Amino acid sequence: MQINSLQSTSAAQSVQRTLAAKPASPVQAAPAVQSSFTDQLDLSAEAQALGQTQSVGATQSSDGIRNEKVAALRQAIANGSYETPEKLSSALDKMLDTFA
Repeated sequence: MQINSLQSTSAAQSVQRTLAAKPASPVQAAPAVQSSFTDQLDLSAEAQALGQTQSVGATQSSDGIRNEKVAALRQAIANGSYETPEKLSSALDKMLDTFA
């Protein structure tokens, strides 16, 4: 098990391709319409805020997150002492209860 972040890393994004037609030169008659595509990326306000939050969060402690507790849990996961049979059984019971 690996814990990377408590926040969602995906955000809604909209990618649009717009068609910008080049005006035809009066001297040259092109057999096909000349056009070029330009890409445009629109980030939602949530995505922009998330980007700012993550960059600020790297230098400051976040409200409500107990960094010492997170570090201890990461250490327990890394050394294999976090997942015990009792914890796994409890998690399995909770998961099965959601299907009942």
